[in-house]
Amino acid sequence: MNIEAKYTGSFRRQLIFGMAAVQIAGILAMLLLLSRCNAPTAKKKAEGEGVVDSTAVAGLQEDTLYVPIAKHHTPEAAQVLSDLEQRQFESGTLAHQLLDYLKRGDNDFGDEFKFIDLHFDFRSPKPMPNSRLQHEIYDLAQLMAAWPALRIKLMVYTDSDGEEKANERLAQQRGEFIIARLAEKGIDQSRIELKAFGEKYPVADNKSLEGRLINNRIELMVLSK
Repeated sequence: MNIEAKYTGSFRRQLIFGMAAVQIAGILAMLLLLSRCNAPTAKKKAEGEGVVDSTAVAGLQEDTLYVPIAKHHTPEAAQVLSDLEQRQFESGTLAHQLLDYLKRGDNDFGDEFKFIDLHFDFRSPKPMPNSRLQHEIYDLAQLMAAWPALRIKLMVYTDSDGEEKANERLAQQRGEFIIARLAEKGIDQSRIELKAFGEKYPVADNKSLEGRLINNRIELMVLSK
């Protein structure tokens, strides 16, 4: 019995050692296979292949904001739009918004666009000395001169300070100021409609300074193009 137990225990130890050896061999074979699979990738990285250029990624991110010129435009219209692109209107400004609209070639009207650098003196029809409003007016004049079929409506709003009728007159005067500046740049006034809403239709709370600044706004609607 002791001899049998001795040989049985020896057999078990050999069996365990053998299984462990098989497992180790399998792990080594897997590691070798993985190293061979990764070798070409490492080589490509060393050669610069398959590595994403950070500048290229930045370029792609910028391109996501770019609106291409729609293919259904006539060659003449496409050339005009291409020339307007070369003006490089500041991103987000009124002229930039309108140019993207024209490039898309939308056939529906009623979209509203906004001056983003609109800062008038308090209760005044004239912009503040450091306002970029006149720069936006100049860019709008360039775009309208290049696209003579464009007709627009200016919709002028104020905050609720003062009397309602006085705010309507103030809105009217601010709209007339913009039309006069466009006329100085050669834009026929017949291409522009004006609607002075005054304090009507606020989009922010007039109780705060920030809200009043937001409510003093001028929006533009395309009537035809």
